[in-house]
Amino acid sequence: MRSGFSAGLMGIGGILLSFGAVIVVLAFFARQAGGDTRLQLPAMTTVALGSLVVGAVMFGAGFLLSRVGRNSNQSAGDRSTA
Repeated sequence: MRSGFSAGLMGIGGILLSFGAVIVVLAFFARQAGGDTRLQLPAMTTVALGSLVVGAVMFGAGFLLSRVGRNSNQSAGDRSTA
């Protein structure tokens, strides 16, 4: 169960990281183009930063949870065989 939860956290975190990176690229092109899209730059950068931060936290939490789960499973297996 723990491995599925950590994989889900890492998967959703990776999707949010990718989504944030796409918004950063779009904001870069909107800044270059000017015109009407410049008015949306503050909102785009806020969503991009939020998505990147939340995605990184979720991905990191999933990674750490998988590391903790793997170590506890190996140590429990070692105790039963010894």
